Order: sequence, then C-alpha cells, then structure tokens
Amino acid sequence: MNTPSHHDTDRPSRLHELAAEHPSSALLIAAGCGLALGLLVRTIFPHPPESRAARLLAEMRERLHDIAEPIQRHTESLMDSGASAVKSGVSHLQDLHLDRGFEKLGKRLRKLFS
Repeated sequence: MNTPSHHDTDRPSRLHELAAEHPSSALLIAAGCGLALGLLVRTIFPHPPESRAARLLAEMRERLHDIAEPIQRHTESLMDSGASAVKSGVSHLQDLHLDRGFEKLGKRLRKLFS
C-alpha cells in the first residue's frame, strides 16, 4: 500500500517558498513554460489552409488598394494646395488692415445718422 510520504505533501509549499524567495526566476520559468506549451500547441494544431474565399477577398483588397492609392495621393496634394491657399488668403486679409476700413465706415455711418 502506497501512502504519501511527508516529503511528497510538503512539495507544493516548498515551491511556494522558492517562488517567494526568487520571484524573478519563478516568473522567467513560468514564461518559458508558457512559451514551450504555446509552441507545442501550435505544432500539434497547425493553421488550416487558406480558403478560396479568403484568397479572393485578399486579392480584391489588393486590387482596390492599387486603385485607391493614386486617388489618395491626388487628394493629399489637393489638401496641401488648399491649405496653402487658405494660409495665403489669411495673410492677404491681414495685409489689407480691414479693421481700419471698418473704423472709417463706422465713422461715416455715425455721421449719417447723427
């Protein structure tokens, strides 16, 4: 009759003590075991071959990307030219000193109604 020895029942508590004494080593050992287990599972259960529908969808995505890429470049250049046009327009408006013109217009309107 096999009865568990005192040494066998003490093993889990000894492992807890070792993990508490050396936490970085315990973490590295656990990470290594997890990596090994993951590689084993990946080897046992390989990815299924790509289906015909998935291949067709990937091909369609590539073709659509090829069509859309020149449009995207043209849109980006239009955005850049539009941004520069707005910047030059703002600087041109600042050069006009509209606030002075509005002050003169306000004075003329006050004279008309006073």
